[in-house]
Amino acid sequence: MAPEGFNDEEFLEPKKMLEARGMGVTVTSTLVGICRGMAGTQATSEVSVDQVDPNNFGGVVIVGGSGSERFLWDNPAVLSLVRTFHQRGKIVAAIGRGRHVLLNLGLFPGKSLMWGPPVEIKGNVIAGRPPTTTPGWSSEDFGRIVAEHLSRAR
Repeated sequence: MAPEGFNDEEFLEPKKMLEARGMGVTVTSTLVGICRGMAGTQATSEVSVDQVDPNNFGGVVIVGGSGSERFLWDNPAVLSLVRTFHQRGKIVAAIGRGRHVLLNLGLFPGKSLMWGPPVEIKGNVIAGRPPTTTPGWSSEDFGRIVAEHLSRAR
C-alpha cells in the first residue's frame, strides 16, 4: 500500500477478512514504518516492496486510495513484484485506484476502470471497483472474494 493516502476501508476490510480465515497478512509499502490512510488510519509496514520474497506468500493485494497514484502505479519495484506474483500463478488482487497497477502491467483492461461489474476475475487476477462509487459493493465483499481464492490456491 501507499505510505501516505491509502484508502482506509480498502485496507482494513480485506485484511480483516483474510485474518478471519486464519491467513497471515504482511503489511508492505514502498517503505518500512508508519503508513497513513486518507481517513487517519495508521498501519505499520513490516517490509518494503523490494524486500518481499514471493516464495513466502500466496498472493498480493494492492490497496487503492489517492496515494496509490503517487507511490504505486508506476513504481518499478511494485510493478516487478506484481508481475512476478502473476507469472508464478499466485493471486494478484487490487481494489479501487490500486487497479491501475494491474492496468499498467496489462493484466486489467482500461475500459473497466470506469465501467463494469464490481469485481472482475481473470485466472489469478482479481480487480475490485472502488466501493465508494459502486452501490451494493464493499471492501468487505472484495476481501471475502480474495480470501476464497487464496484458500483454493493453498
